[in-house]
Amino acid sequence: MTKSPIEQNEANDVAGLDRREFIKVGLVMTAAALSPGSAAGTAIGTANIDIKRILVINAHQKYPGISEGRLNRSLVNLIKEEMVKKGYEVQETNIEQGYNVNDEVKKHIWADIIITQSPVFWFGMPWIYKKYVDEVFTAGMLQKSFISGDGRIADDSSRQYGSGGKLQGKKYVLSLTMNSPKQAFDDKNQKLHAGLSVDDVFHSTTAVYKFCGVDVLPIFGSYDVIQSPQVNNDMERLKKYLAYL
Repeated sequence: MTKSPIEQNEANDVAGLDRREFIKVGLVMTAAALSPGSAAGTAIGTANIDIKRILVINAHQKYPGISEGRLNRSLVNLIKEEMVKKGYEVQETNIEQGYNVNDEVKKHIWADIIITQSPVFWFGMPWIYKKYVDEVFTAGMLQKSFISGDGRIADDSSRQYGSGGKLQGKKYVLSLTMNSPKQAFDDKNQKLHAGLSVDDVFHSTTAVYKFCGVDVLPIFGSYDVIQSPQVNNDMERLKKYLAYL
């Protein structure tokens, strides 16, 4: 019997466990070497200045029998595999499995690209992702590593609100799975979004990164995943998207 793309992806996960554990060990060693205050970290960081790094955030929240997370997990694995092929070092955060706030701040500073993979719940992100953002970005603000104020200066009217970010040079991608069909966007005749693009609808999610100086790239959407799923096509489109990063 032919396996579905998601089942095949999960089978590949098991087959590739040893390889991923090897990568994981390498990432832990790299993170330790690059930690502040480490003399070895300074040397290694200087020697490997061209190494490309990506943080992949799995924002899925499980609702048994409704949203199990298999599709988002498969897309996360695809992202990691494709970026490893491109020579990137990869770190992953699975929000539902727990996280350390300060470690997440360090991961954001470490990464050149941050990708969040998430389902859309009621036209927004799962609440655990909002909690994650509130905690991590507040810590980054207090540590003055994400922003230095909101960008405005009293005697300089050219300095705009939202220009105080300290994460310049990084890129952010939001990859979403949703029941909305693609036709629901960019069409003024559509009842719900009335001409808004997918980037418009989820602006409040991506604006957090833009506020901190990150270059926000166009949202990647896997559309109509409940009524008319096109998993193979979504995966191929995502591969092409990642190829341009």
